[in-house]
Amino acid sequence: MDLATVFADLDRVAWPELGHAYGPADDVPGLLRAVTGADEEAAAEAEQELWGSIVHQGTVYEATVAAVPFLARFAAAGVRRANLLGMLGAIAESADEHGLDRPGAARAAVVAQLPLMLPLLSDSDAEVRQCTAWAVAQCGSAARPAGWTALRHRWDVEADPVVRADVLTACVLVDRDASEALRTAGLRATEPPPVRVAALLACVETGRPWDGELAAVVAALSPLGPHTAGGQWQREPLQALAVDLYERGDADAAIEVVVSALDRAVEALRDGADARTAVAVAEATWAAESLALRSRTAPARLLPAMLPLLNTPATAGAVITAVRDWGEPAPKAVPALARLAEGTDELADRALAALVALGAPEAADLLAQRLADRPHALKAAFQLTLQRPPAPLPCTPALLDTVRARLAAATADAVTPRKRQSLMVGGLATANEPVYLAGLLAGWGRSARAAIPELTAALPHHAVPVSRALAAVADAQLDPDAVTALRACAGAGPRSNRQAAATALHTLTNDADPLIAVLGPALAEQSGTRDQCVQAAASLGEQARALLPQLMALLSEPAETRTTIPAARAGLAAAAAVWELTGDQALVLPMVLEGLTWATDPWGHQTANRAAEVATLLGPAARPATSHLLPMLDRSDMTATAAHALVAAHPGSDRPAGIALTDLADRILESVAPGAYLNSALTALEALASLGPAAFTPTQLNRLQTLANGARRIVGSGIQTEIIHNDSEFCAVARRVLADLTH
Repeated sequence: MDLATVFADLDRVAWPELGHAYGPADDVPGLLRAVTGADEEAAAEAEQELWGSIVHQGTVYEATVAAVPFLARFAAAGVRRANLLGMLGAIAESADEHGLDRPGAARAAVVAQLPLMLPLLSDSDAEVRQCTAWAVAQCGSAARPAGWTALRHRWDVEADPVVRADVLTACVLVDRDASEALRTAGLRATEPPPVRVAALLACVETGRPWDGELAAVVAALSPLGPHTAGGQWQREPLQALAVDLYERGDADAAIEVVVSALDRAVEALRDGADARTAVAVAEATWAAESLALRSRTAPARLLPAMLPLLNTPATAGAVITAVRDWGEPAPKAVPALARLAEGTDELADRALAALVALGAPEAADLLAQRLADRPHALKAAFQLTLQRPPAPLPCTPALLDTVRARLAAATADAVTPRKRQSLMVGGLATANEPVYLAGLLAGWGRSARAAIPELTAALPHHAVPVSRALAAVADAQLDPDAVTALRACAGAGPRSNRQAAATALHTLTNDADPLIAVLGPALAEQSGTRDQCVQAAASLGEQARALLPQLMALLSEPAETRTTIPAARAGLAAAAAVWELTGDQALVLPMVLEGLTWATDPWGHQTANRAAEVATLLGPAARPATSHLLPMLDRSDMTATAAHALVAAHPGSDRPAGIALTDLADRILESVAPGAYLNSALTALEALASLGPAAFTPTQLNRLQTLANGARRIVGSGIQTEIIHNDSEFCAVARRVLADLTH
């Protein structure tokens, strides 16, 4: 291919009129030219810049569509073939489109270049063949018929096991039905292991019933992971297999697959541990952990098969990671964890952290004995205080004394710093020790009053966490020194420290003046923390009236000053506070209407939801917002807040805004799906409760019953170590809502 001709075509594109991740795409032609240059370092740098601009974090743009023909021509001409084919595949795969004139335009652009790409399936370089198969697969059914024909021919002649496996996967993605015979053929014992694993996963993904043949393939090839090394697809095949089975409704088969894998790992350990055994244990425990994050019933069935692995230090670590958050069935692991916690290494620390997370009775005494070298266990104890409701460790005399001593030592280090330990040695759990100690004391509340001298001494050095602890631990009448220390901290230093101390003072004494003195100037600053300051002002209730002029001034600022999400949320927080203080619709409603317009922004759903929550506070005064709220009902990430606001705007109506309450119940229930974040799921429950018992049919109540008590976890997003606890919290709230609606 004559690159001079390609470059001439490149100059015919009006690149400055197109956009990419960083604005006008006038730099793209230069980058495309550089990619073809002889200087390898410059070409690689240009390629990376193209990734960052036209496929930025998986998002595609107008300039992406225009660049596709040139990327394909370069690859066909032998320029950075594997890399550019990978970029073309990523473009075809993307569903995150920004500024395109029609949905799917980027993928269509790649499909249009298949005549240039398909011949590369016969390239002499295995990596090029592999990347071509992957790129064609990302085009899906749009690659038919030519893509299917070319892939099918490649399957017939491909000898490289890894490439052959990827070609099989690509065939399935391009034509699910036509690939059935290939999937069956791929399972044969005569095929290399990478192909058999690919066929196994494809069979499950396409809905083949789980049977003895598939189970035998798993048993024969376990651990599966090493067989996918170098492939373009699954690197964690057992986990993917179990999750696919579970997601398609074969929960029993999914759990049995993982139990069998755990049993094989235990048997291999009895025969003598080696590197392959370690891989098998890690693979099986990760698959078990993944199922536990999706299924409320899986932990009880998986745990017996995992317990034997706790008896071997080499395998105990993976089991500890899996069971630390499992909840109800996990106490069966407590004896083995307690034995491990008696050790002196990091494994002992992690075992104790698991005991703490599980609420084991012996955890407090074990932590008291070895607190200095148990940073992970201390962090776990701190995290218990953040749960809803908090569930701190018992405040035993021994543990309280140890915590006081450690806090005093941390304060001494802050006064006369020693050489700071590398995070690579101790990690954040060690660096954050004062935060965790103060948080643990705060969780104990007045039971920890004996620690007030240590907290007071630590206040100047760790003002934010220690202020919160003093607010929970101290008594204003009995602990005047704590009050004096907080007043001093609230009067000088960084704003965050002063605000924390002033907030604690308000909690202890109800004196709002120090906090008002901090918040007043902060409310006038257009900063990223303004939203937090407004919320702090709102928490003062009637005492916030002293800040009303600043809050009203914030509402009066031009809309152009609120083009960022933090600024918009600060305005909405101010609107909520002003409404509570004045009930003035004319002041507040414009901000609510402005906030609701964020619903049309690709990243604006959280801001629009906050606006809908403020509209709910307004009740009937928010009726002018109805035209904004109705379209939000069609977005699952905004359905609940919009429905709640509509009900509040039309109190007592069985058809708010013309929509039957039963219809609203249906929409809210449909918006609550497995994988939700806790806050979103709780918001949906609150919206359901607002509808009242008359809104629900028996079928809808059964759906709510399933959400509350079914085998499938609803909360599935967020910090992994908190998902199971958060799902338990969701269940408890769902049961209360269900009880209120049925009694």
